Amino acid sequence: MTIEFAVPPENAGYLRTFDAEIDILADNEILVCGRMRDHRFALEHVWKVRTPDYVVIEASARQIEGEVSQFNPELCVRYADIKGVLIGRGFSKRVVAALGDLPGKQEHLWLAIEMARVGQQVYQYSSEFEARYPIIGKNQTEDAQIAWLKDRAYMPDLANSCYTYRDESADLFKIREVRCGFGPEIFRPKPGDKRVFWRNKRLAIAMKMAEDGGAVYFCKSAMEDRIHDIKVEFDLSDDGSISNAQSRGLRLPYHGICEDAQLRTPGLNGLRVTPGFILQFADRIGGARGCTHLFDLSIDCLRLFNFR
Repeated sequence: MTIEFAVPPENAGYLRTFDAEIDILADNEILVCGRMRDHRFALEHVWKVRTPDYVVIEASARQIEGEVSQFNPELCVRYADIKGVLIGRGFSKRVVAALGDLPGKQEHLWLAIEMARVGQQVYQYSSEFEARYPIIGKNQTEDAQIAWLKDRAYMPDLANSCYTYRDESADLFKIREVRCGFGPEIFRPKPGDKRVFWRNKRLAIAMKMAEDGGAVYFCKSAMEDRIHDIKVEFDLSDDGSISNAQSRGLRLPYHGICEDAQLRTPGLNGLRVTPGFILQFADRIGGARGCTHLFDLSIDCLRLFNFR
């Protein structure tokens, strides 16, 4: 098996950026704006989202840059048809169905996926929900545990979705010092508040030659926002072998717990990637023993390759 870029590189490499922000429209409605760009295109998506069910009640798209032959502007018109989609399972299929088979559909899908990832980062707790939990704990670890319990109750899908939110991690608050990497203001936004959450992502792939004459792709994917500052990188040879895999988390939701998942990244070394890489990476750095963000950042790199 060999691998190759699935998109035309620029100067033997590739760079893609994503940035987004969330404004508060009402007590149960947020505005999510996101932009994605590489050397071929620039797109913008805007959603109105109703919480707490996180349903997209209005969607629009704008093509800022891109050759019409490669990025059909009709996709921006069709994109409005995702109205009513829930952020969750089945989301990608709904987007693909709305877009149809036009040039540029893949890039619109990539941006829509990033919109879905960022769209659930702002919670709008009701007073009834808040009343179920103490306002503040005796120390920072208890504060973090209260936030953790509220996270899992408000967003049930978080339970056992990663190492931090697995059931067993409840016991770690009893034996470790844990600190929130975010303040309570992110969960108490008011209508009219701007940029209550923001996110920047940068994905870069550079090709270099190995000693045996084969190609090696240096993959680096990073995310920074109000809660996270995470990076993963690895070398991918042209036969699909991974080496030099490492990651770091400078800002994390729950310092004292989230770091554990970072330790699993070197387990990617020696892996021979196949077209079934999603399951391969889920087993090593994702799932209830890993980190959802490390998994996403890694998978985003691999989606840029063809496997032959």
